[in-house]
Amino acid sequence: MFNKKRKIQKFKFKYGKSPTFTPKELKNTRYHSKRLQKRSHPYFAKIKKFTLVLTVLVLVILSVYGIFFSSYFKVKDIKISNELIDNDAIGQEITKILSTSIGKNMIFTNTEDLQIKILDNFPEIEDIEVEKDYPSSIVVTFSEYPLVANVTNESQMLKKSYIINSIGYAIKEDLESTSLPFIKVQSDEPLNPESPIIEANKLRYILETIIYFEDKFGMRVVEVVYKKVPREIHLLTERDFYIWLDMQKPADEQLKKLKKALVKLDIYTEDLQYIDLRIAGGNGDKIIYKRK
Repeated sequence: MFNKKRKIQKFKFKYGKSPTFTPKELKNTRYHSKRLQKRSHPYFAKIKKFTLVLTVLVLVILSVYGIFFSSYFKVKDIKISNELIDNDAIGQEITKILSTSIGKNMIFTNTEDLQIKILDNFPEIEDIEVEKDYPSSIVVTFSEYPLVANVTNESQMLKKSYIINSIGYAIKEDLESTSLPFIKVQSDEPLNPESPIIEANKLRYILETIIYFEDKFGMRVVEVVYKKVPREIHLLTERDFYIWLDMQKPADEQLKKLKKALVKLDIYTEDLQYIDLRIAGGNGDKIIYKRK
């Protein structure tokens, strides 16, 4: 009994100090037995390590094969997301152009290069997005510049009609839309439909002038004659007279002269042939007109 008390006192910890054991005492503690358990079975530890390395190696090999050699990530089709009828033809052409990407690796396909390729071939496209739809599809979403005007080109050789978009390109030939303004362009040689029929800034000037005139004077513009060389436009009104404007000057400033002249010149009742607003007088308000 006294011996047991002595053993208990040997293992009694003192607060504030770490316990110390002799090798013989440490052998009988739980700490020692746990360390022995951890050190046990070295063969199984090697197997576990080998299995882990082998698993990682297999995953790496499968990943490399899937990316570089497997057909899983090969481009199989080109999808056009637009469902508008007007876009059917251009959608088919885009699919043909991108058909060279079929069979190529999806992961390494550069969508920005495809976007540039499409825009180079289709100037009528305003906005485009090319995305990857894994594992094997490329999706193209695009929108075209809006159609803004009918253009009739009269040359010495022939007469041709187009519907042009907001940057001046001919989108449709030998067609017209009654909901769009009419512009007549006279030229010595036929206009090239592969280039802008009317430059974008000139076209914007014409369209904005039509809107401004109809809003301020309450009179419809039937047609606009665009004269490229002298850089002027003639607005044909519904009362069958023309208003001549210089495209090198703001249209609103020229039309304000006509607004002031309404006191003396009643354009709603007078039988006029044309009104010339191109020439500026001493005070900038000079207009020239001719009656029929």
